[in-house]
Amino acid sequence: MITLENFPELKTALRIDGSEDDKVLALLLKAAKTSLKGAGVPEEKITDETRDLYKQAIILYLGFDYEYEERKITKLERAYQRILLQLRAGITDE
Repeated sequence: MITLENFPELKTALRIDGSEDDKVLALLLKAAKTSLKGAGVPEEKITDETRDLYKQAIILYLGFDYEYEERKITKLERAYQRILLQLRAGITDE
C-alpha cells in the first residue's frame, strides 16, 4: 500500500520541504487513489511492473492542486490520461 511515508518521491516531485503539509498531502494522496480506483485502476491490482506508473499518475493528479499555470495544467492532464490508459491496459481481471 502506498502511503506518504513510503512515497518520498511525492514531496520531491511537488517541491515540498518539511512536514507542515503532510496532513493535506495524505488527504490528497487518498483522493488520488480513490480517483484512480474510480477510473478502473484500483491500488490492489497494481503489480511491481505497474507500480512506477501508478506513482507517476498520483504525482500528476496531485500536481493539479499545486500547479497554477493554466498551460502546465493542460500538459499534466494529457500526461495523466496517457498513464491512466497504460495502467488500465496493464490490469487484468482475475
